Amino acid sequence: MVMAFVSAEDKFGIMERRRGGRTLEQTYSMIAGSIYVVGGIIGFFITGFSANFTEMTNHELFGIFMLNPFHNLVHILLGGFWLIAAFALTPAGTEGVNVAIAGTYALATVLGILGYFSLLSIPGGLAVGDNWLHLVTAVATLIFGCGLLSAMGGRQHATA
Repeated sequence: MVMAFVSAEDKFGIMERRRGGRTLEQTYSMIAGSIYVVGGIIGFFITGFSANFTEMTNHELFGIFMLNPFHNLVHILLGGFWLIAAFALTPAGTEGVNVAIAGTYALATVLGILGYFSLLSIPGGLAVGDNWLHLVTAVATLIFGCGLLSAMGGRQHATA
């Protein structure tokens, strides 16, 4: 097969046309991405764009989640990746992005508990709301985003 005649979908996993409805994994990516982008934007209303972009602050969202401008930016970027996966990638590509983001949040949970995320204004320990949010996000993304429920429900698993 000559690569010049291969579609963008076959080469890169970028969807040219929609076949059927949105998959569970794409819907999850759309919802999670929207929540994280909106949360990051709301965070900027709380923290502003201060000169202390990466320093520990006393700013909190809902009195639970510690914030600084860099933390807000990270959430907006990861939410943006989710939205791109939901709208521009094939179902298999979306699942891949979901697994990568789940791994990122699992790592963020471990590093947060160990106290290595002062850069994101997250103190160490198990009692920190951010660490629990990251853990729940990682687990939910693995369950809803990687094709596990689709496979258990008997639907055809997406392939590249």
